Amino acid sequence: MLRRNCTIFVVFLLLAQETSFIEARIWYAKTSVVVKNEVEGGRKLALHCKSRDNDIGAFVLLTHQGIKWSFRPNIFRTTLFYCSADWGEGVHWFDIYTWKRDYLRCTYCQWIIKESGPCLLDLGTRNYDFCLPWH
Repeated sequence: MLRRNCTIFVVFLLLAQETSFIEARIWYAKTSVVVKNEVEGGRKLALHCKSRDNDIGAFVLLTHQGIKWSFRPNIFRTTLFYCSADWGEGVHWFDIYTWKRDYLRCTYCQWIIKESGPCLLDLGTRNYDFCLPWH
């Protein structure tokens, strides 16, 4: 009887784990982030983006150049990517993706970097009108 109960419990755990995996893949769709240099004056932008677990890398972007990466938000709802930006006037920081702010906002998040701060494209208006201050 004990052996049967243990077997049932193990099967239950395996099914629960598989269900969580499937739900996470469905609920938390693959997300892409695009960041483009729109700093005034045609200046180069040094950009370095990363999360706690993934370093996207450091890039030097010319005007209108960008980078793109994709990921799947974690099941704990804590996904955070942040970037440093420098165009010759000091290093500025911002959160490029936070699950809490962005999971309903975009799965293809298109940002431009301006001196005043990063701005996200609103797919409804096709304008970069969701702008954030630098940290």
